[in-house]
Amino acid sequence: MEIKFNIKGVVYGVILVLFIILGFVFIPKLFLDTAKPVDFTMVQRQSIPNKILDIMDKYEDQERALAVRLDDKIYVIVTRGDKEHGIEIDKITIDTIEEKTVMTVDITYKEKNKSYPFIVAETNLDSLPDKIQLNTKTEEK
Repeated sequence: MEIKFNIKGVVYGVILVLFIILGFVFIPKLFLDTAKPVDFTMVQRQSIPNKILDIMDKYEDQERALAVRLDDKIYVIVTRGDKEHGIEIDKITIDTIEEKTVMTVDITYKEKNKSYPFIVAETNLDSLPDKIQLNTKTEEK
């Protein structure tokens, strides 16, 4: 008994199977969020370390997020800049993008007549991130 193989068909079939397998492996990575949440606690005004307060004069008029290592703890500082709103940290996440550690800080601007120009949070991180992104949104009334 003689069996004939269509070599083109076999090659196309193998390529199709490889595409399907690779699709199941790589396509979910494109749509899944790989960022890990960071645990943090807000630091009360009277408990903020003096070294952080000393460097805040430089950044109070800017809207940004900073990370500082102090006494083996990593602190995240968020400044509101010249805005008249209060600020609140919603969440902090950390992710690895192109072999760099990127921290994302999500904040919400709240309606407050008198509020502080910055907030400080103590995190559970062991090392400083390579980059910090600040995502802002305004509280809906």
